[in-house]
Amino acid sequence: MFGFFIIILIIVFGGGLALLGDRVGMKVGKKRLTLFGLRPKYTSMIITVLTGFFIAGLTLLILTLMSEYVRTAIFELRNIQISLKTTTQKVNLLTKQMVKKEEEYNGLSEKHSQLQVQKEQIEEQLEKVRTEQQKVAKELEMKLKELAAKEKELQAKREEVKVNQERVANLSRIRIDLTNDIINKEAEISRYTQQIENLENRLMQLSDLSDKNQTLISKPMLFLVGEILTAKVVEPGIPADKVFETVIEPMLNEANKIAINRGARIPGKADYALRVTPQRVAEVCAQLSELKDKALVRVVVENNSVAEEPVTATIEVYPNEIVFKNGDVIAETQVVGKTPESTIRDHILSLLILANHKAIERGVDSEDLKDLLSVSEMVKLINEIKADPEATFKIQLVADGDIYRINQFKVKLNLKKM
Repeated sequence: MFGFFIIILIIVFGGGLALLGDRVGMKVGKKRLTLFGLRPKYTSMIITVLTGFFIAGLTLLILTLMSEYVRTAIFELRNIQISLKTTTQKVNLLTKQMVKKEEEYNGLSEKHSQLQVQKEQIEEQLEKVRTEQQKVAKELEMKLKELAAKEKELQAKREEVKVNQERVANLSRIRIDLTNDIINKEAEISRYTQQIENLENRLMQLSDLSDKNQTLISKPMLFLVGEILTAKVVEPGIPADKVFETVIEPMLNEANKIAINRGARIPGKADYALRVTPQRVAEVCAQLSELKDKALVRVVVENNSVAEEPVTATIEVYPNEIVFKNGDVIAETQVVGKTPESTIRDHILSLLILANHKAIERGVDSEDLKDLLSVSEMVKLINEIKADPEATFKIQLVADGDIYRINQFKVKLNLKKM
């Protein structure tokens, strides 16, 4: 509003000055005044120009005095222009920077949007992963439970395998024992066969003294198959290199003395009459070095032996074990109460012989028959039988306690009325 006022004021003031100049010029022209010797025409023109200068100068002066804007426009316009140019350049630069920043901002905004989308995708994937983890955790828990169950089953299987291994070990030991028993039984069968042949030969000698038996008559029989020369209980834990020295050699020497004392001989050797295969000696030494418990070792005659001939023997090993349990019936027979006393006594003696024979067969260190039963026991049993002549009785010879191979062979009589 102030600007319009200045403009109006300048117009009015300029018009007034122009009118004043015109009046001065007209008066100068009318009076035909001259200035500096010039013609009135030129003088009028100079006065008019000077009046215009004066009007313009006075106008600028008044405007300058009245308006700060005019003073600035007149005196500081160049600086303002330079400053404006500089400012414009700065504005342009800042505008470019702002555009660049806006572009960067837009780029960042776009990246932010992309990152936001990626974040959402990652969150979705993370949620899926968490779901999968929970699922896997449940599956893992189930697997662990199954694994624990499998572990229990495996432990049970291990225990079963351990038991089976123990059974296999026991079966192996039983197999070894059975193998040894079979070998011993085969040897005993061979001896019994030889004994049968010997008995048949003796019967033939009694019935018909033929030339075939003259040799046996001329050389008396010293040992029969299966006869025990010596026996010994061996403790476990003997070193392998000491078995022969501490066990086998003393037993063979003792058996050799028995053979020599009865009249056996090896031609050309005056102090030795026993023959044992080195292979069997080595087998027995190895077997005795591996003992876990006591065992009975016997030197037994393998073949019939006559005077002036060597005695062929073998070594038998019987690991210690229960052969007869307490109360086991070893042998039995039946008699009637009216049977003669001598016959009943013969039956009892037959039972004793049979029981003693079974004990020897099974590797028990048997006693003499006279030591198995006392006379008083036999008399008592015979009296019980004779007390009821019409009754039938079963006489049993039973084990008196658990009998091991290294124990004394103890039996007792048991009488049952039928």
